[in-house]
Amino acid sequence: MNNKIKIHKMNECDINQAADIWQNCYNKYSSTNNFFPSYWKTNTSEIKDFLEQKVKDGAAFAAEADGILIGYLAFDAFNFNGEESVFCPSIGHAVIDDYADKVYLLLYQAAAKDWVSKNIFNHMWTINYNDTRLKNTLYDLGFGSYLVDAFARTDAKLDAVSSYEIRKAASNDADILCSLVEESREYYASSPLFLKRDPYLIDDISKILTNGNVFIAYNNNIPVGFINLSVSHENNCIDLSVKNCGMIDEIGAYIKPEHRGNNLGKDLLKNVFNYCTSNNIELIHVDFETANLFANKFWKKYFSPVLLSVRRTINKNIND
Repeated sequence: MNNKIKIHKMNECDINQAADIWQNCYNKYSSTNNFFPSYWKTNTSEIKDFLEQKVKDGAAFAAEADGILIGYLAFDAFNFNGEESVFCPSIGHAVIDDYADKVYLLLYQAAAKDWVSKNIFNHMWTINYNDTRLKNTLYDLGFGSYLVDAFARTDAKLDAVSSYEIRKAASNDADILCSLVEESREYYASSPLFLKRDPYLIDDISKILTNGNVFIAYNNNIPVGFINLSVSHENNCIDLSVKNCGMIDEIGAYIKPEHRGNNLGKDLLKNVFNYCTSNNIELIHVDFETANLFANKFWKKYFSPVLLSVRRTINKNIND
């Protein structure tokens, strides 16, 4: 190849090659980390479906050299916290290794020009956590870390012992859980997180108790924390979770500040692991904001980071 790279809107005929490039990249990074779900090593149907829709939407760019596809970038446009935004998931981009640095810059340059022309100033990507080359490229462009997706295997041994009593919540615990979830909203809105979460009504909490597995911790019969586990019913190519994967999602987990550092988090997690092993669930997924200082430290002790989401905000006056 003479390295004459062209960037153009992705076509339907590019989809199979793009999926192959993505899978090669996935296999490369998963080969050194057995926490990557193995399903994606051999299956690309969900990736192809995603790319097919992005091509129809005109939301994908391709890079080619001498007529051969060498990389692509596909994205979703949506409203995020009141701001028009774009999001490129981990399946939304891949580049052949030999061209990685140059092609990613060219793809982002073309895509960002399109986004900003439409007054879309909030740009988000999800990349492989250990792809330091792409991470450094994006950081130089002004992106910063935002969210981590991590996995744990439930055969890990957790020998937690604390003075807290942990009970699996029942339907009549809705008021207790609702109060703890409301307190967690205040925590997420505080510095340095500044994350606004919508309030949960008692009916919402009741549905979570019906559909999930919530464990509540008590100190002298006073509720001081919780963790919620649901089980996925399908493969999700956005966060790479798979069918029958444990998901610490929606309300997630929360411990009152004065009870942190006493092995309570580990005890709550132990109950989740025990539930999973008893129900033949081999893998658990969690995501957490990197600005959540307590969570960022806690989850990385027991989960292996697989994906990193980064975010960049463009100066709002560029189109004035």
